[in-house]
Amino acid sequence: MSPQEIELSKEINGFERDSKWFYENVELLRKKKLVNKFVAINNQEVMASGENFEMVVKLVESKGKNPAYIVIEYVYPEGTVVLF
Repeated sequence: MSPQEIELSKEINGFERDSKWFYENVELLRKKKLVNKFVAINNQEVMASGENFEMVVKLVESKGKNPAYIVIEYVYPEGTVVLF
């Protein structure tokens, strides 16, 4: 593997870990008053949050991270059903 492929693999594994962490800890995020907000998760921690998606993306970028590799999810109120 090239160094670029190794780095991409690390980013993908981290993204998957953070995505899993978000869904396993959404109740904790609700308790931290993050309901109705977008949250950016990096290394299983909230690195940014806000009511506006674009604002959260800018906060992620301001911390030197590429938002394409960061989990950004919306924290819905408990009991909300989302249909896709």
